This record gives sequence, structure tokens and C-alpha cells, in this order.
Amino acid sequence: MKFAAIFATVLLWTAAAAAADIAGKDIKLPATEREVRVTYFHAPGEAKRPAALLLHGAGGFDRRLKEYFAYASTLANAGIDAYLVYYYSAADEAGYDFELRYPAWARLMDDLADHLRTQPQSNGKVGLVGFSNGGILASGAAALDPNITAAVIYYGTPPWPLRTPVRRYPPLLILHGDADTVISVNAGRQLAKDAEAIGAKVDLVIYPGETHGFGSNITGKNGKDALDRTVAFLRRELAVSPP
Repeated sequence: MKFAAIFATVLLWTAAAAAADIAGKDIKLPATEREVRVTYFHAPGEAKRPAALLLHGAGGFDRRLKEYFAYASTLANAGIDAYLVYYYSAADEAGYDFELRYPAWARLMDDLADHLRTQPQSNGKVGLVGFSNGGILASGAAALDPNITAAVIYYGTPPWPLRTPVRRYPPLLILHGDADTVISVNAGRQLAKDAEAIGAKVDLVIYPGETHGFGSNITGKNGKDALDRTVAFLRRELAVSPP
């Protein structure tokens, strides 16, 4: 099916999601470093389905928790189990060095993805959706783990804290505003360029006049468009079964 057709179908999914919110459930998932708190949004039905890990920015999810819950609910209504991942440890909450903690956080994401792939409800595919610092984390975790099937990067960068050459990326959807003064749109363009140079499939969408953080505002024109594109991209790349 062509992407345009998938995108049109997703408009029906997102419309349905608005009328059928799915409640999240706080659970913990195992990882090598520690158990990780997540809020889990269960896709309806019992068919095998993919999972998406949503990774917060520097300020966490709490400042716009209602919006992120609605975002995850939309993914679940589209047939994708969604997990808001609180990847900070108790020590991180007190303060952290992003560059120093980055490799451990990336391994944490890969541990969670590997765990979810083995669960009975899984179709074997896991995607990442990262916002800001979470977008930078998603690009690195996706580069390190060949079992990450796809990644959506909201106003992120190449995974510079890895300090090693990146050999592979899964398919990427990169979403950035050209008026972003926190993480320049040039960082998003560089990630797209780097990924394409090693043979990855890349969809780069730049929103004119949009600033940092627009992705959590899913009632705004560009935030909603970005979410619709995310759902279409993940349904395509993660092989969601038809309803």
C-alpha cells in the first residue's frame, strides 16, 4: 500500500481515537540496570501487535502529561501498544550529565525493546518515538540495536554522545520546526543526511515557523499533523495488522 493511502487511513484511526480514549496503566518493565516505570496503553483486541516506546525530553512527561497520554492513546487505538517510558533513575532525578548517562539510557531502551519483542502479544516489532533529548536518545538506541524496527525523532539530533561511528539506522521519521531555537533544524537535517548516507530510509518533515516542543500539542495544526504522520509511519514500518 502506498504511503499516501496509509496516511489517509490513519486519519480515520485518529478520528476514532478522539472518541475512544484508552487509559494508561502504570507498570514496571525489566532491564539490566533496573526495573523501569512505564505507563502502558494497551491496543484493543488480542491480535499480535507491535510496541512503541515514547521517550521524554529533559523535563519529563509531567509538564504536558494530558497531551502525552492522548498521544499514546492514539497510537494504541491504531493497533500499537504504547509505553511512556520514565527512563530517569532516582539519581538522575537529582541531576545528571546527559553525555555521561546517555550510553546507559540507550542500553536501557534496547533492553526494554528486547523484552517486549518476546512477549506473547508481540508481532516481533518495536519502534521508538523520542522528543527532544528523547529524540537524541532514540537515534542512538535505534543505531545500537538491530531489533529496533523504526524510530520517530521529534526535534532531535544525530547520537553524538555515542562517540562511535553509526553503522546502521532503521527507517526514520524526522520531525522538526525551522524556527526551533533550542535544537536547530540543521541538526534534524544532519541526522537525515547521515542516515541516508548509510542506506537508511528517511522521511524528513520540516514545519515552517514551528518552534521547539510543538509535537506534544496534538490539538494544534502541526502537532496533529506530526502525530498523524507518526501513526502512518509506524503502522507501515511495524506491520500493524488491518483492523
